[in-house]
Amino acid sequence: MSQKQSRCRRTTASYFDQRYVPVKSITAAIQTEQPLETDLEAQVLRIVARKADRLATPDILELRAQLDVNVAEQVPLRQQVRTVVDAISETVATWDQQEMGA
Repeated sequence: MSQKQSRCRRTTASYFDQRYVPVKSITAAIQTEQPLETDLEAQVLRIVARKADRLATPDILELRAQLDVNVAEQVPLRQQVRTVVDAISETVATWDQQEMGA
């Protein structure tokens, strides 16, 4: 997204804090839906987008484009989900810092 385009107002990064993101429920949803070949980043982002109603579609699309998470396949699924959620949180925190500085 170019600097000239305005971003939708998104929730603060605190939404993605471990206290608020139900990693256990996201993991459970993925286990019931996911064949092992599915794109984990996309699935986690889809579930988080449903829970973060203040994230608009352009925000979700931008997150998807920016996420580049190296998830170790040998670690448990819950840890993989936590890694993706942490990456989402870091990206949104960066956006918030940029908006505050603008």
